[in-house]
Amino acid sequence: MKIAMLGSLGNINRLVLPRLVAAGHAVTVVTTNSQRRAAIEARGARAAVGTMQDEAFLAHTFSGQDVVYLMLSGGVGDDPFASAVTQAQIWKRALLTAGVKNVVDLSSVGADAGPVAGSLHAYNLIEGILKTIPDVNLACVRPTGFYANLFANVASIQTDHAIYANNAPDLAQKYVAPIDIANVVYPLITATPAGTSVHYAFSDTFTGNDFVAALRTALNLPDLKWVQLSDDQYLANLTSHGVPTKIAAALLQTSHYQRQPEQVYADLTARHTPAGQVKLADFVQTYVEAYNGQGQHRSHTIAD
Repeated sequence: MKIAMLGSLGNINRLVLPRLVAAGHAVTVVTTNSQRRAAIEARGARAAVGTMQDEAFLAHTFSGQDVVYLMLSGGVGDDPFASAVTQAQIWKRALLTAGVKNVVDLSSVGADAGPVAGSLHAYNLIEGILKTIPDVNLACVRPTGFYANLFANVASIQTDHAIYANNAPDLAQKYVAPIDIANVVYPLITATPAGTSVHYAFSDTFTGNDFVAALRTALNLPDLKWVQLSDDQYLANLTSHGVPTKIAAALLQTSHYQRQPEQVYADLTARHTPAGQVKLADFVQTYVEAYNGQGQHRSHTIAD
């Protein structure tokens, strides 16, 4: 099969790509960085250097491909929703021009909700546009929150022995590791289901209290604590770190949405989604490495 993948050598692609190449597929990887060409080719794929905003480039790259894998990455400007709509429309036109019949889209949990999901509403908008493409098999992959988002707390743990968040420490949330997303994405690329389908990915479910308890032991920090911020404090912290006002407001709304896990994960649960292989105890071992400055661990978005 001929397969085109957006996302360069990101956290998911670097896991999926070797499996595709080993299975004998001809893979083209889209990257904005020409310096990644050698690394992509060393993995047995072809590099296509260009941007997701270049419709002509995408249409050319998608031409003749049996499957296209889409994922949102890079900056979104000051308006994440307008940017999502613009990007999805570019993808739609490029896919139509290229005559692609199978698409796998990396979306997000919350894509089944409307504006109530805050920043995650961007994925609802993208899915909505992709679903209007006629005669295409579309598989939407909806991961839960990335484990790696928790790396944002490393600095405050080091300095204050504290994790700051505006949600309660007893709120249960689902997290996912890249390998567990890759294990959902790979079979969908190689055999995209007919019609439109939705697939979730998560690894484990735990509360802030669970996370703190595990880190207290792993990091030998018996005084580590979870400090709940007010919404005003959370918003002020985002804007003080340069997050545009509209994006900060959307992130705050997402945190409100997450306070209702029975709503957030209703569709995931209804589809009897199995948990992946990377559990909290496994991730904590990686977290210790990040805390000690080992490896390249950082907080990032779901589509990094």
